[in-house]
Amino acid sequence: MAEQAVTAAELRACRLLVEQPEAVLHELAAAATRRFLADREVLVTRGERCTQLAWVVGGRLALSVPHEGRSVLVMTLGPGDLLGWSLLREEPTVLASAHAVGPTELIELPAERLFAALTAGTPAAGVLLRRLIGIAAADLEATRAQLLRLGHEGPISAG
Repeated sequence: MAEQAVTAAELRACRLLVEQPEAVLHELAAAATRRFLADREVLVTRGERCTQLAWVVGGRLALSVPHEGRSVLVMTLGPGDLLGWSLLREEPTVLASAHAVGPTELIELPAERLFAALTAGTPAAGVLLRRLIGIAAADLEATRAQLLRLGHEGPISAG
């Protein structure tokens, strides 16, 4: 499949980048890559160095971690979701493995380009930083809520 360029207009649809100036969007689009995964194809493996923020454009990703000798599903991501929060850590290693559930399309932004936009010292950089932290915090809260529900799903029946 021929490589398809990522456009500034596409990035504007990402909840992280929605109000960024055109120049910032064009710069990020030039560094971004589009990636297509086949069903069950692995995007990242736990323990790898995290170097990109990925935005799910279409399809789904399953996130899993090893626990007591087996792989445990911890979350699924769909269109509009972001993956790669580990890049915000001092030691940016991937905390959960991710694989495609059906055909999946992603746009990946290199961490160094994202950090350059965050540290530009402009009002837009401040908005981007607050939005990035806000989205990460909301995702953490959703994860916490999901963990609190574990074991309280109720009976499962065949219909």
